[in-house]
Amino acid sequence: MSTGVTAHMVVKNEDQWVWYAINSVLPHIDSFLITDTGSSDHTIEIIKSISSPKIIFNQVKILSREDVSKVRQSQIDNTKTKWFWIVDGDEVYSDTLAKEILEAISIDKYSAIVVRRHDLLGDIYHKQIETVGTYEMFGETGHLLIRLLNNDLLKGLVVKGQYPQESYYALGDEKVNNLDKKKVYITKHSLYHAMYLKRSSLGGNLPMFNRGKYKVESGIQITDRVPKVFKLPRPKFVPDPFTRRGVGYEIVASVVTPIKNLKRKLL
Repeated sequence: MSTGVTAHMVVKNEDQWVWYAINSVLPHIDSFLITDTGSSDHTIEIIKSISSPKIIFNQVKILSREDVSKVRQSQIDNTKTKWFWIVDGDEVYSDTLAKEILEAISIDKYSAIVVRRHDLLGDIYHKQIETVGTYEMFGETGHLLIRLLNNDLLKGLVVKGQYPQESYYALGDEKVNNLDKKKVYITKHSLYHAMYLKRSSLGGNLPMFNRGKYKVESGIQITDRVPKVFKLPRPKFVPDPFTRRGVGYEIVASVVTPIKNLKRKLL
């Protein structure tokens, strides 16, 4: 059944989580535009291993942060559905969250969907506390991302600015971030965001734009059920998502976390 949604992904060196990210949204969309911008790990191999007529995959070389925005614009220009869904290679959705999103867009009154996120720490069972690295959007504060945009209501969408600070604008230079709150749906459930975990088999010191480092910190336990996609049969070259953080991590985190919390209070 058609959902009227096209997913967009721009990816580079994300072979640890990209299989889960793609498969977590694939059942809920009509098509998936995926552009690799120069991976040297197993990302391309993993994407090609997913057999689905929904996936339209291409590869481009980028030389600047502006080039990332150009790729995103190209994906918008090639989208024919009413909605498009921005999915990063380290973002994994539960079926519950995906269904919540589809229910929201079916109401047919929203221009954008903002998704909450769990910023994972050490494994898929722990997350960053909500007061760290928060965003303020549409009257809400927390770990929030604009992830779906309505092509019909936001006419002439263009991407402006450099990655990762690019923004989306509609006709009349209306910035999506400045939409009336009534036009925006903010989810109750959260995606799993592996930004602070190991994201590539090549390690963390890669020549990439805005590649954050592996973070060691205690955080808090996640009480949600893990996304079902983590339990799907997977190719042998796709990493096991259920590996828990070890004793070494816990020891370092117990020392580092109080220091980081103190710095946050003082700054």
